[in-house]
Amino acid sequence: MKKVWVLLAAMMTASMVWAQAADLIEKSFTGTSTENTPQAARRDIQEKASQKVSEDLIKELIGEERFTKNKTLIQNKIQKLSNRYIPFAKPSELVQEGSNYKMTVTLKVSVKDLKALLQENSLLAENDTVPLVLPVIAFTDKVDLKTFRWWKPEEGTNKAFLISQNRTFENALRGAFQKHNFYLVKTMPLGLQIPRSYQNERLSLDDMQFFSQYFGAPLMIEGQVQYSKSPESSNRYRIEIKLVALQVSNGRPIADVSRKFDTEMGAFETAVDKKIRESIDGTAQELASQVYEAWQRGSLGATILRLTFRGRIPFNQKEAFKEKLKTQVREIRNIRERFVTADSVAYEVDTGLNSKDFAAKLGNLEIDGRKWRPTEQTDTEVVLQLQRQ
Repeated sequence: MKKVWVLLAAMMTASMVWAQAADLIEKSFTGTSTENTPQAARRDIQEKASQKVSEDLIKELIGEERFTKNKTLIQNKIQKLSNRYIPFAKPSELVQEGSNYKMTVTLKVSVKDLKALLQENSLLAENDTVPLVLPVIAFTDKVDLKTFRWWKPEEGTNKAFLISQNRTFENALRGAFQKHNFYLVKTMPLGLQIPRSYQNERLSLDDMQFFSQYFGAPLMIEGQVQYSKSPESSNRYRIEIKLVALQVSNGRPIADVSRKFDTEMGAFETAVDKKIRESIDGTAQELASQVYEAWQRGSLGATILRLTFRGRIPFNQKEAFKEKLKTQVREIRNIRERFVTADSVAYEVDTGLNSKDFAAKLGNLEIDGRKWRPTEQTDTEVVLQLQRQ
């Protein structure tokens, strides 16, 4: 039995080492030093190697302009913690050339851990400005048969309760989003600015894109809050909330919350308002946290592309294949498996590139000694074919 446990432990250790190695890329740096002693020269060149490799990779991930703008932050919060993403460094023999010393350092870098560190410091996001969020939430009162939408000004007549509910929701959402440095647009004075052709009960993607451009808000919270009599009791009321955060440029949902509450017994407006004030903060914070997580992952502002590999990938290697793909193609911010057959696998990827530039980046892709080449490309998909040896 003891031998079995030893064997299992060895297999688990080997598996962990292999998984870690699959995420590492190798970089080499040859440098010189004017330090007076071999020990000081070796240390100096190793520090230069770590700095140069870090800078090159970070520039690839976030761009030259963003790197320059945040150089001090990167030096203090990223490069000083290089041991988190550079787990291995092997120096060659130190050679003296006149009064200088020369040495080559081979480093192994975890791009995954470097990305995580950049995300922790909000350096993978595309936009340095405060992201604006525009709420477009419809309030429906099924008890008194009333509806209020701020973008339809004529609906504001004799609807003081629903208007106050809109204000309560916006205040809660504004507070929750401000914690993550997002700003929620105050909508109440804006309804009269909306052209009549866009004052629709149900907003289409074109309507929302107009709103987004008009108010400068790339994110939108679309949804509905509905009040009705509770099916459980004639003296209680039911509140149903459905909110979705959208990236308006492509209509992509990035976060959502759905809640259902029953009030205590009492008069309609009093009971509903009390329950909303008790529960709205948690609902708003949940939505804001989801949006912030998407922003941290670099998903906001990204293009969504379908990436299809045509060629057999053994089932037990698919997860490792995906991880190696992420490591080699650093323009991939996030990747999700979407469709698998015996002879192909399709992923959905988030990237800052359009399909043409993304296909160009994949032109010399090689994983585990097998080469893949782009063979088809549309605005939404890039197809790669396994090349025969």
